Amino acid sequence: MGLAPGIPTWILLSAFGINLGIAGIAVRRRSVRGAVPLAAIMISVALYSLGNGVLSASTTMPTYRTGLVIKYIGAVGLGPTQFWFGLTYSGRESLLTRRRWALLLAPPVVILGFVVTAQSHDLLWTLDGFVQGPPLASPVRENGPVFWFNLLYQYTLIGTTYVIVGLFGLKRSGRYRTQATLMLLGGIIPLIASVVFVFSSDPMGSADQTAFAFTFTGIVFAIALFRFDLLDLMPVARHTLVEEMSDPVFVVDKDERLVDVNETGTDLLDDEGTAIGRSASEVMPSYDSLPDDDGNADADVVIEADGGPHYFDINRTTLTDQTGSVIGQLLIYRDVTERRIAEERFQRLIERSSDMVTVLDEDGDFTYVSQPVEKILGYDPTELVGEDAIEYIHPDDRQRVVEDLAKYVDDHGYSGTYVVRFRDAAGNWRFIEAHATNLLADPFVEGIVLNSRDVTEQLQRKRKLERQNERLDQFASIVAHDLRNPLNVASGRLSLLESDVDADHSASVGTIQEQLERMESIIDGSLTLARSGETVTETDKVDLELISYDAWQSVETDGATLVVETTLQLNGDRNRLRTLFENLFRNSVEHNESTDLTVKIGSVPDGVSFYVEDTGTGIPSEERDAVFEQGYTTNEEGTGFGLAIAKDIVQAHGWDISVTEGESGGARFVVECHESPMVNQPDTT
Repeated sequence: MGLAPGIPTWILLSAFGINLGIAGIAVRRRSVRGAVPLAAIMISVALYSLGNGVLSASTTMPTYRTGLVIKYIGAVGLGPTQFWFGLTYSGRESLLTRRRWALLLAPPVVILGFVVTAQSHDLLWTLDGFVQGPPLASPVRENGPVFWFNLLYQYTLIGTTYVIVGLFGLKRSGRYRTQATLMLLGGIIPLIASVVFVFSSDPMGSADQTAFAFTFTGIVFAIALFRFDLLDLMPVARHTLVEEMSDPVFVVDKDERLVDVNETGTDLLDDEGTAIGRSASEVMPSYDSLPDDDGNADADVVIEADGGPHYFDINRTTLTDQTGSVIGQLLIYRDVTERRIAEERFQRLIERSSDMVTVLDEDGDFTYVSQPVEKILGYDPTELVGEDAIEYIHPDDRQRVVEDLAKYVDDHGYSGTYVVRFRDAAGNWRFIEAHATNLLADPFVEGIVLNSRDVTEQLQRKRKLERQNERLDQFASIVAHDLRNPLNVASGRLSLLESDVDADHSASVGTIQEQLERMESIIDGSLTLARSGETVTETDKVDLELISYDAWQSVETDGATLVVETTLQLNGDRNRLRTLFENLFRNSVEHNESTDLTVKIGSVPDGVSFYVEDTGTGIPSEERDAVFEQGYTTNEEGTGFGLAIAKDIVQAHGWDISVTEGESGGARFVVECHESPMVNQPDTT
């Protein structure tokens, strides 16, 4: 057979057996990520060792050539299989598409063709007899260009592999770094041995230490893969996904050991340095509090930190291998502290609000009821959830609500305000004002939101005030009628006497006429004053600019100028607000020289108040409180009712009025609209 085996041959054959054994173990544990590429590496190393065993024992050139073929079948596979292993180890095996596999294997296939046909050309090498026989047979050999191309190709793939492994190990800690170090050691040793063998001038060149070094590599890889069995949980594309995530990410194997964590996650570990490989319940925060679940699940946990509690929404995903077997879990800790704080703040605001917040579904059933309902209506919130809201509304008020619910249920975003009688827990009817907004299409709400408040006392008070106003108006009308009748009689008699009175007494008749007219003015002012104090119950949106100009046209201004510097709009009684401005304008014109007088209207910086200011002589500070009293006047022809009427109109709206000094020293009247006037409400009777 042309073989004379010696000790080197038997050692190489033993290495062949060891490598095949490691390959067999890897095949049996092929569910472990990286086991299949390792098996391919060890088969290549086994063939490399077998070929070297044949070469060392060859006594004839045909036998030697056969050994070269066996050796190179293994040699051309070393680069691609190790490159495959490196990509798998770093989670990049998806890069090896069919097209790339074809490109990767094309050079080895071509080189094998050159090996088989090497006797017919010198592109690979030339062999010319033996310079040494067994047990370390060595021929005269000169390498050709294809040999050097193959060597460069294999070294490039192997070098790239260990660059990938090295970079991957640098980014890791704990047992992963140990694993990467073992693999680098196992890969660099045969690479050095190969370089020594190829470039050595030793005529004993057939003693190829590379085969023994690769056997060492196989043993080291097997230990790293199966003793430090962390490779089966390498996340796919970890370098582009996990490390760049701002959320903590943990990987736990099927034995509930922590096998991977990104940089953000290390901040949460109880012991960062030795956490990898330890029980997840020992090093991962709140791991034991997670619900037991064999599938994917979400959970919320609270982790105490120096800055206070942090809330995390944990997404847990089961990891499986290519066969569908469970190999561990991926846990993503999403920090939702800010969201939880906002939700808690919102919840407490709702619960402590004086208004009720409720949500109805499209059928009108309660799906959410806030805590204030207990204080307002006496119900526990859970009592109403699931109940039909319509059943709690007074029968006389139901029709409009039912019709609107049917009409606007598909009108997403619709809003409207209702005042209905709602039955409380004691069986009494309470007037409830509810502002409804259709948010059925909002995925975060999926309902009709009602912001409601109890307006029972407000409506009862309104009705009481209306009755008081009616009585006051009736009283004022009676008084005015009873005073005007004798006044009219006196005026009529005086007109008859004018023709019979001589010149000596005509002045007296004129005085009587003036006093009668003054009494007429006092009666009109008293009637206006009485009615100006009636509480405002019906309001409209009033534009201050427009109503100011309307009032100005009704006053004899004698050349004074009006300047309006506001676009403020308020809810108020339009007629009475016009009377307010008329009285303030008259006060300015009648108490100042009107030729150069300017009356200005503007807004106060708070945005809901306004002022009326003139450029006149102003009002002394000691008289400013008295000017609003009934009958107070510094004008001999005045009645003293103008500013009193103005004050009553302001107070009837729930506002306040005061007087101070203006920018130019004139009078400045400030109306503070700090309390919104009452809006229109249905009758409570």
